[in-house]
Parts: sequence; structure tokens; C-alpha cells
Amino acid sequence: MKKTILFLILSIQYIYSQHKTEKDSTKNNQLEEVIVTANKIEQKNIEVPVAVTSISAKAILDSRLVSYSDLTGRVPNYLYQGSSVGFQSINSIRGIQVFSYNPAVSIYVDDVNSLDIMAGGLELTDIERIEVLRGPQSTLFGRNAMGGVINIFTKKPTNKTTGFIELENGNFALQRYSAGIKSPIIKDKLFFGLNGLFQKRDGFMKNNIKGTTSTDTSLNGKTIGDEENTYGNIFLKWLVNSKLNFTANVKHQRDFSNASGYLVAQKTEKIALETPTVINLTRIGRHEREMTNYSLTGKYQTQNFEITSITAFQQISFSFRNMDFPGYYESFYRTAIGEKLPTQNVWSQEIRINSAHKENKFQYIVGLYGFKQISYDPTNNLAYELSPANYVIYRNKRNNNGYAAFGEISYRIFDKLKAIAGVRYDIEERESIFNGFGDAIFVGGVFTQINPDLTKSVKYNAFSPKTSLIFSLDKKSNIYATFTRGFRAGGISSQAVPAGVRQDYDPEYSDNFELGYKTGFWNNRVNFNAAAFIINWQDLQFSNLVAPTTYSMENVGDAYSKGIELEANIIPVKGLQLDFAYSINDAQYKDFDLKRLNFITGSQIITPIGGNKLSNAPKTTFYAATQYSIKTSENVNLLFRVEFRNVGGYYTDIQNSLYQPTYQIVNTRFGLSYDNYGLFLWTKNLTNEHYLFYGSSDTSLRRSSVAAMPSQIGVTLSARF
Repeated sequence: MKKTILFLILSIQYIYSQHKTEKDSTKNNQLEEVIVTANKIEQKNIEVPVAVTSISAKAILDSRLVSYSDLTGRVPNYLYQGSSVGFQSINSIRGIQVFSYNPAVSIYVDDVNSLDIMAGGLELTDIERIEVLRGPQSTLFGRNAMGGVINIFTKKPTNKTTGFIELENGNFALQRYSAGIKSPIIKDKLFFGLNGLFQKRDGFMKNNIKGTTSTDTSLNGKTIGDEENTYGNIFLKWLVNSKLNFTANVKHQRDFSNASGYLVAQKTEKIALETPTVINLTRIGRHEREMTNYSLTGKYQTQNFEITSITAFQQISFSFRNMDFPGYYESFYRTAIGEKLPTQNVWSQEIRINSAHKENKFQYIVGLYGFKQISYDPTNNLAYELSPANYVIYRNKRNNNGYAAFGEISYRIFDKLKAIAGVRYDIEERESIFNGFGDAIFVGGVFTQINPDLTKSVKYNAFSPKTSLIFSLDKKSNIYATFTRGFRAGGISSQAVPAGVRQDYDPEYSDNFELGYKTGFWNNRVNFNAAAFIINWQDLQFSNLVAPTTYSMENVGDAYSKGIELEANIIPVKGLQLDFAYSINDAQYKDFDLKRLNFITGSQIITPIGGNKLSNAPKTTFYAATQYSIKTSENVNLLFRVEFRNVGGYYTDIQNSLYQPTYQIVNTRFGLSYDNYGLFLWTKNLTNEHYLFYGSSDTSLRRSSVAAMPSQIGVTLSARF
């Protein structure tokens, strides 16, 4: 490893000597121009009638944004809930979140949609821009964008040779090493880009077998939540001619742990907050996930229109062993305990055409989209241990197909008034092959299927309209009014349910009404955005216990969310930047009851939910960051950054009994750079605030909770050319 690092540093020094970077005369004196792709084409943020938080490559580096959790508070009304693994998470925007298998917030990486929750947790390195679109975006982005969209763009190769190396170490045995290079192979014709990351860290929880059935004292003191991640990203871009270009991309990530935090939680929130670093497990589990994304993007440009084609293929494999949940769970499909599940495959194709002249009164974008998914949900392809070498087997395979046609037009009615209208029509077909409790067993190493697997098919369609009016007060200020609709596909419950219980469930919908104001002034030294919204969320999908060990997904009722969001970026003097974000959210469930069965007494338990606060929807979020960058000489620059985040109190569960009080987080980053070399000291959660990173969404059965990571400190050494 040391020889590799030395070679990379020497290589960078040589290339840097051959390619001096240009100096920007306005650096540290003006805000960067904010470009977004909320309408599938690049536009200035001020021209887009949607609430968007856009974080540039520079801002990502300055704040050391390396995880989706770093967006909490920074993005108004955004909350990340997770555990020790990045693919087991909840992204909530304006209180709209996931209670089922499909995400409620759609994540796109380089224009490719991550259809499944298991596709989450992609490592963030060498990022060009992150956009968070708040509110439903289904008209252009399709299924699962009913809460919003997280749009991530990685850096692409150009005619200019660039590269970087970044070495990080921190407490909890953190090692994070990344490097990359981009260069033309044939100038103006063929370009190559490559970057990679290796990350390893220990968990912060220590195991203690006290209170468990284990007598193996060697398990005491073992850290839980250790993980090793490797990530690679390779680009090849070909400019065929002045009109046609292609970009091929492959991303691969492997996540591995021999002390897994997957499915691991404290029994109650009280235990998690009072003893956040102690966990009581009888066994220590392991997991491994491998994910590969392939994509080919083609663009054909003329004077009047542009055609874009995005072809993508994704593969995900996953395995786990000895998950103490309670009870013991192992991945299983047919042959061996802890085996890798069959590979999940997703094919998708989008083709769209849009007008090219942005100055024309009439603009349009129309397109077609389709996908095919074969998936094996890990929480329903497992072996549940009854006793050593005796297991009950759960199996589930999903075959899903979807097709959509979409379009959006805009017309400038007057010089200052523009109208926008859009629509999308989706058709989705879903098939599930599954079993029920006791239908399959694995005893003494032999798999026996007692009852045949069941097959259920359903078909859904959805209509997603959008309308906007945007009025230009002047060249730097706009106000807008927008209506958007979002939807999340229906589906089929993963286990066989009793007679009289519906096996499938309907789609969810969200209707968003939004008023906004965007402006920039003082010679591009101030940006200010404001939005007010109300969302009606219909036909919530929620998991219900309908028989012993059997869950059924059901449409339980409706909810609403309304609030205000403010964002501001200010450069009062050269080198000093102030960033602010504030939100208020009033979100409640409407009048419905949650029904549970007590299988001991046979009676039905009814919990009134109407009037309860929407879970994972903080009352307020506040973010403030101060960054001062000062040149002490021609080549030396000092940077001082402090961030403060306040996340208002919220419930994690639909019953409103598991409450996370208001908490505050302080992050810092200080350092110096010499030419293109940098040395920085950073902290996260400087004051070691105790709060929940995750709490159960349903506390009728258990109150599983995971504490947030304690205070972190580290150092970063970087070189760029």
C-alpha cells in the first residue's frame, strides 16, 4: 500500500508539472453559478419552478460531504435514517418516506435510477454536483419520486488532464483512500476517466453477551458495525462528430463486514441513548454486497433539437449470516445457509428528445422509458433458525416490468410570464413467486419444499401531471407556482397471507402544491430561495402483522404535509461565505386506524392514528455554515469552516410513541493548501451529541433503535492537478 501511495504522489507531481492549473480571478469573491437538471436539461436554478438544493463539487469538498446522512439539515426538510450499512436507509423529504420495498425518494446517479432500496449507499467520491429536488417529481423522473429526487453527477473526462489523490485517517480506525485521473486519449475525440476508493472503519458499538444465551466470552468487546468498502468508476467518452457523442460508464462497489451492523439494533431507544456504544448479541454476523452498474449514454444534437438515449443494466448480489434480529437469520435460496442470493438484475432504457433553443418562446421535452427487474429481497429470502441445523425457509422472487411515456412543454406567454405543463403515463406489471411460513424447510443440510411456491401477478397504471407558472420580476428574480403529482408503485406482499387478507396492495400518490421565490443580487454575492408547500399523501403502504410471523403490506390511509423552506448563500466580504437553510414542517396522518392481531387472545388491537404526527418529519431543520478562506501568500491558502445543524424533534414511529428530541450537530474543517496540495483536520459531531440514527417505524411489536455515531475526528491529505 505504501509503495502504491508513493507512486501515485510522484505521478501526480509529474503530471502537475506538465499541466499548470488556471487561476480564477473571481475566486472567493462571487458565488458559483447554480446549474440544475430538474427538467432533465441543464438550466440555471433560478429559472426552474421547483425547490432545489444544489451542492457543487467545491462545496462537497469544502464540507467533506461523503454520505447521504451529511444532507440532513443542510437540505431543508430532508432527513436520513439509517444504520451501520448504507443500503439499509430511509430518505425522507417533507415527511414523505418509505414504509415498503420501493423508495419514496428516487436516487439517480449519472441519469440512472436506483429502482430498489438495495441499490442505495453508493459511495460519494469525485462528485461534480448533488441536486435534491423537493416534492413529487414523477412527471419526468417516474416511479418512486413521490417525495423528491436526489440527483448525483460524477465528474466526467474532458480535453483537460486532471487528477487527484486523497488520503484520510480518523478515529474508529477509519481509512479512506481515493484517487482518480481523467485525460483525453485522442484530443477532441476520445476521453478516459477512472477513479476508485477504498474505505475501512470499525463500528462504534462493543458487544457484551450479558443478558444473552451465549456463553462464549470471546465475543465480549468485539466491535459491531465494522465495514470495508471498495468502489471503482470508469468512463469512456467518444465524440463521434460535432453532433453525436457516446459515454460508456461502469461503476462497481463491494461492501463487506465480518462484524455486521445489518439488521442490528438496540432493544429500546432508552438503551440506545443511555448506552450507545454497548450492544448485546449472542452471535456476530457478516454480510457482503456487490453492485455493478453499466450504462451507455448517447446524445445527438442539432440546431433545433437534442436526442438523448440512456441504456442501463444493474446487478446486485447479497449474502448475510448470523443476524441476531432477535432470532437468527441467514440468507438462503436453495442450497446453503448464508449463500449469496441469486443476482438481482435491472435493465432500463430511456430515450427523450428536447428542444435546443433556450431562447425560443416554446420549449418541449418528450420521452419513453422502460425497465425490467428481477429481484430477490433479502428480508424475504432467508432461513430462520428454529434450532441448530433446523430452519424455516422464506422465499420470494419478483419479476417487474414498467413502461412510461412522458412529456413537458413550456411557453413564454409574455416577456416575464412562462407557463409549463407536463404529463406522464406509467404502466407497471408485477409478478411475485413466494411461499408462506412452514412451506419450506432446511433440516440437516437438506432442503425440502413442503408446499409449492405461489405466484401472484398484478398490473397498475398511474397518471402524473404537472403545471407551473413562473413570473420574472427582473433578470435575477423569479416567483413561481407549481403543482406536481408523484406515485409509488403498488405490489404484492412477500409472504403468503391467510384467506380473507388481500395479497396485493395499491400504489401510493402524492399531490404537491408549491409557491416559490428565487433571487440573486449584490453582484452575484447573494442567493436566496424560498418555498411554501402542501402535500396530500394518499393510500399509504404499511406493513401489518396478519398472522404469526406473517406480514402483509396494506394501504392503510392518508396523510398531509405542509411547510416553509428558506435557503441563502452570502459572500459579505472576499473569502468569507455564509450558508443558511431553514424549514418548518407540519405533517400529520389523517383519520385512520392501525389494526393488529393479538394471536394469544385472538382479539384485534386497534390504534387510532388520525392526528398523529408524520414519522421521520422534524418540526424544523436549521443549518448554518461559516467558511473563511484567506491567502497568506501567492501559493498558500488557509481554510476555516464551522457548520451547525439543528434538527427539531420528531417521532420515528406511526404510533407516535418513539420520540427523538431536538438535537444539534457541530462539524468543523480547518486546514491549508499549498498550490494543489492540501492538509485538513476535520470533526463531525464535535460536541458528541447523543441522538437516534434510526428508530422503529412501528412500535406495536418492538422498539428497535440505533444510536448515531459518536464524535469523529480525522485528517485529510490531498493532491490535485
